[in-house]
Amino acid sequence: MNHLEQTVIKDKKVGLRVDLNVPIENGEILSHERLSAALPTILYILKHTQKLCVITHLGRPREGEFDINQSVMPIKKWFEKRLNLDIELLNNFENIPENICFMENIRFFKGEKDNDKNLSMQIANVFDVYVMDAFATAHRSAASTFGAIELSKNACAGLLFSDEIKNLESALEENKQILSIVGGSKVSTKLKVIENLLTKSCSVVVGGGIANTFLKAAGKPIGNSLVEDNMLDTAKELLTTNKIILPKSVYVAESPQSNQVNLVSVEDVPKNKMILDIELNEEIIPVDHEYIIWNGPLGIFEIDQFSNGTKQLIGFLENSKSKVIAGGGETLFAINKFSETNKFHYVSTAGGAFLEYLSGNKLPSIEALRLK
Repeated sequence: MNHLEQTVIKDKKVGLRVDLNVPIENGEILSHERLSAALPTILYILKHTQKLCVITHLGRPREGEFDINQSVMPIKKWFEKRLNLDIELLNNFENIPENICFMENIRFFKGEKDNDKNLSMQIANVFDVYVMDAFATAHRSAASTFGAIELSKNACAGLLFSDEIKNLESALEENKQILSIVGGSKVSTKLKVIENLLTKSCSVVVGGGIANTFLKAAGKPIGNSLVEDNMLDTAKELLTTNKIILPKSVYVAESPQSNQVNLVSVEDVPKNKMILDIELNEEIIPVDHEYIIWNGPLGIFEIDQFSNGTKQLIGFLENSKSKVIAGGGETLFAINKFSETNKFHYVSTAGGAFLEYLSGNKLPSIEALRLK
């Protein structure tokens, strides 16, 4: 795989695929995290050439139709202020200027989602170098994230993309001492993640709704808790690895809206109550791991009375001597709510791609870059 820092881009025309898919309300950007994450690659390219075209998607518009509410105009304006530059906004690949510009939302273009060969060739042919820096979309075989890489004269990974790969590959290498922590609501959506991490990790701590299914599979009472009965046999099978660490105590209530919350043993969950959070028992978590991989909250952390497990976990990870790698949308939200990303070894801005990578699946963008 070629990396940006090893690629000659001086005075070249560069296409840069980034992920600037941020929440926008009434033209105002509500979160700048992904925009800031893209800046290092943009600044690096501008040091070597002014012929830069930035390409991103935004939301899920209908292909072939312009939707003002999903235009990248607010994002372009944000970068104009940060870079102190005038930036042109384009709506086609026919006349790319010799200075920095933004392409309109790539998902407005017909054929983007289905990796249309004509669109892929259009993107690939107009640039001397195509830089893929949108790791968050690396699991999608779209024209701008797969086809354009395959057909480009010269393609490479951007700084953020390279950083993601380096950190994830180093953590999941063979013979590493790894502790994995997996939360979230459903075993079914994280099954491949858990299965793959069990082959790589010494132990896997489970929390959130996922823990409920494992607790029931282990014969524990779970009351009215969210559970996937169709996943119980799978959970029982995974428990035979003796690597799954279940909570010892949980927070229960009649509903997420209830103000009456009790901390009880997993042996004593009342029939009329739901498990909505867990108590993190550090005593049962093995120490001395080189890496800790975390994905998913341990409870309904958005509600204060059910945020204890996630807050305790973040405090534990902040003070750990292990290299902590965290990722996923809800995980990032929890870190921003209770801590700061700079207190962790690496926090991925990717969501689905992070999970796909943890699942051991091949990501189309990575495979395309490896062939260049």
